[in-house]
Amino acid sequence: MELIEKYQKQLLDQTQLIYRETPISPATQQAYLATPRHRFVKRYREWATTEWREVTAQNLEEHLATLYADRPLILFGDNDQDVGSTISQPSFVLHMLDMLQIAPGQNIFELGTGSGWNAALMGNLVGPQGTIHSLEIIPQVAQTAAATLAELGISNVRVIEGDGGQGWLAGAPYDRAIFSAGAYDLPHFFFEQIRVGGLLLVVIKSEGGGDSLFLLRKAADHFESLDSQQCAFVQMKGSNHLDSLDPIQLESLPEWQELKEQPVGKRAFWWGTKGKDGFLWQTLGIRSFLSISEPRFQAFKTVRPDQPGPDEYFFGLWDREQHSLVLAKDDALLSYGNSLAEECLLKDVERWVRLGMPGAASLALKIYPLDVPLSAAADQWIVRRRESQFLWSL
Repeated sequence: MELIEKYQKQLLDQTQLIYRETPISPATQQAYLATPRHRFVKRYREWATTEWREVTAQNLEEHLATLYADRPLILFGDNDQDVGSTISQPSFVLHMLDMLQIAPGQNIFELGTGSGWNAALMGNLVGPQGTIHSLEIIPQVAQTAAATLAELGISNVRVIEGDGGQGWLAGAPYDRAIFSAGAYDLPHFFFEQIRVGGLLLVVIKSEGGGDSLFLLRKAADHFESLDSQQCAFVQMKGSNHLDSLDPIQLESLPEWQELKEQPVGKRAFWWGTKGKDGFLWQTLGIRSFLSISEPRFQAFKTVRPDQPGPDEYFFGLWDREQHSLVLAKDDALLSYGNSLAEECLLKDVERWVRLGMPGAASLALKIYPLDVPLSAAADQWIVRRRESQFLWSL
């Protein structure tokens, strides 16, 4: 259909403008044109809406502008705060595939099948001699994707219903692996299932909010980063899902009822903007840095069920031992209990500026199994997580 080709080309041209310094490769362009995105979306809704829209052969034309817009769409989940599956922003999908350096004949693992579009694109890139093993934890999503791939005659992509956080030993070892959902930890299975020299493209989440996409190479006993950038993905489900990644309600702190009666200071403090609108974006770097380097860091939210509008998000340092709390909220630092937490936060900000204002995506990353002895040098931070330990470095 001429209209489909028009939208495909329009999106590809837009993608090349976005990534003009690292243009989408000819191989990925060919895979994109041979794997129409609209064939993988049977039903969707857009963010901040509740209306589900069904796509059929009869009404396809009215959906094409949305299906080929450069934004993600929700495939599963009625609540924007707990989305189960999306089809990601197409320009970023193509960019990620180029980062992964896929070649014909490779064996690839994917965590999070979603629509199946990304798996199909990789299937095109590896060719008939290559194989894609794609794990999807939501049965309904897995079944829909598998049916679409079968309908299109794509035979080198295998969709498996299961928890991708455990990898897929039956298909290992893998030349490449990609997480299509964000992870706080790296499950230990991937140290065993990815070849030495293989590449892993993974979205790393932090307590501070904001995600970082890391391209990692497998070394003998660890992974080390080759490239990184900011991004935003839904968190993975299953055994590696972490509820504590979400900001906590300030009112849920047992000490808050006492602390709120002990205000000790309010200092004007701007983060390069004024008011609420730009606060989360402008503080992304410092929040991700503090989540790595500052044990007392905490992200907060205030839920107001009796008032319209979204939850209010902010952050601070909570020193339980010293009974000291500082909140960075809009254009101010608010201190409670005593001024120790505020003094620590100001020192942290000074250090952050001195180091060049890095966020997580600015740092080099090595990920090791828990049993490997590690020590941190200057401007390095070791963060032990449930199954792996992260060595962050400037």
